[in-house]
Amino acid sequence: MNKVLEKTLKFNNGLEIPQVGLGTYKITDESENLESIKAALENGYKHIDTASIYNNHKTVARAIKESNINRKDLFITSKVWNSHHKYEMAKQAIDDILNELELDYIDLLLVHWPTEDRLECWKALEEAVEEGKVKSIGVSNFQPQHIEELLKVCKIKPVINQIELHPALQNQQVVKICKENDILVESWGTMIRGKCFDIEEIQLLAKKYNKSTAQICLRWAYQLDYVIIPKSSKPSRVIENVQIGDFELTLEDMNLLASIKEYRDGPDPDNFDF
Repeated sequence: MNKVLEKTLKFNNGLEIPQVGLGTYKITDESENLESIKAALENGYKHIDTASIYNNHKTVARAIKESNINRKDLFITSKVWNSHHKYEMAKQAIDDILNELELDYIDLLLVHWPTEDRLECWKALEEAVEEGKVKSIGVSNFQPQHIEELLKVCKIKPVINQIELHPALQNQQVVKICKENDILVESWGTMIRGKCFDIEEIQLLAKKYNKSTAQICLRWAYQLDYVIIPKSSKPSRVIENVQIGDFELTLEDMNLLASIKEYRDGPDPDNFDF
């Protein structure tokens, strides 16, 4: 088996997460989504990342059933969308996620964005842990001030923060506060949402190692012990994305990537509107 897919990272609650998973954001065609997830599961992936807003929970459920993989061997992440962060709405959203995924529990559930009602949502997530509906809870797109605020009031500490993170947005302030508080960091947009092949520094390293620009970005995050969730609608790309265990970026390579002009491709967590 691919050793990259075997590696796990430990949460602050003692549980573990596969470092590499399959992202399912914006794979809108149901048959493409199904084939992508099935290809991932058939080729050793154990971790699937989804969310309420992706509208693909039922497809994920079908892929899991058709894969015939034991539930306990899988790690499923989902997220509560922003419109359901009020306490009662969040509680209902959690039940809806479980029903749509056809699961008895979710391995990891996240607050998707730091809305005004984020602390109400967190309270609902904490109760879901106490009720056995969720194993671990975390946040997504939280900035340092949001993490500090949550740590002052939470009963259960977040295990992870999933943020836009790639060679062109290394997000050091957020990474620093997470590390200081034993919160894992998870990268979304690791391949700069497909724009990695437009960046000269990444192209140079791809040529040096005879790898794709996507693989350079993924190896960068993997070496830094970030959880990564590359997505693709093409089964061949799903397999290629995790073929990053046969090379290692040097310190000089990492410094080259750190020199890339900073670029945020997604919404700014300090100024977003959905």
